[in-house]
Amino acid sequence: MAPAADREGYWENYAVSYYIAEFWNTVSNLIFILPPIYGAIQTYKDGLEKRYLAAYLCLTGMCKT
Repeated sequence: MAPAADREGYWENYAVSYYIAEFWNTVSNLIFILPPIYGAIQTYKDGLEKRYLAAYLCLTGMCKT
């Protein structure tokens, strides 16, 4: 969807940011993204098996099921 000349922002519903249409929805979803990323970083630092790293990355939604 191309931006229209009469609308502000790239998509719709811009109350806080030009690039994020539903700002609070985005912020509330960070609780599902940040802990698995932290777990993946810790797994890498601790030198655990790659399967644990893959599991954490899949929890962030980076892997397709």
